[in-house]
Formats: sequence, structure tokens, C-alpha cells
Amino acid sequence: MPVSRLTLTDFRSYPSALIEPGAGFVLLSGENGAGKTNLLEAVSLLSPGRGLRGAALSDMARIGGEGGFAVAARLAEADIGTGTVPTAPERRQVRINSALLR
Repeated sequence: MPVSRLTLTDFRSYPSALIEPGAGFVLLSGENGAGKTNLLEAVSLLSPGRGLRGAALSDMARIGGEGGFAVAARLAEADIGTGTVPTAPERRQVRINSALLR
């Protein structure tokens, strides 16, 4: 299922980002430290598990940010998202079509 929109807020090196890839293959290129792996890690968080690198949730929040982060995507007709809030940086929240899953 292709990702038609990816939104990041205070995630790793991104204060905010909106990516709307077109159809077909997506190529990420750039200098070391530009944030290519951070984008892949964001997408990996939208599936079960601990993400691409297996890092602690609190380590995914942007340094200098408020302490939480959000990753959201549009997949076909569904909006999914995950992240943390500053008051609970190790407690992952998941939303599907705006409904908070418990």
C-alpha cells in the first residue's frame, strides 16, 4: 500500500515536513546527515514494532523541540499516525482515522 502523504512534526532532524510522493519509485539522495534515514525510520514507525533503528521513543523527538514527536501518513483511504507527547515521551500513541487506539 503506497504512502501518498507523510507528515513529520518534531521528529529527529525535522521540525516539520510534508512529503507527497508521486506514483512510482521514490529516490532519497543527499549529503550525510541530511535526514534520509530519518524519513525511512518515520515510515517504519507506522508498522508494529520499534522502528528501523529500534531507538527509544524519547530519542526520536527533535533536539530543541518540546519533547514529543508525531509521524502521520495517508495510506489509500486511511490516515494513520504515531508519536509521543512531551509529558510521556516513552508512551507511544497510535491513531487511525483520528481515533486514538488504546
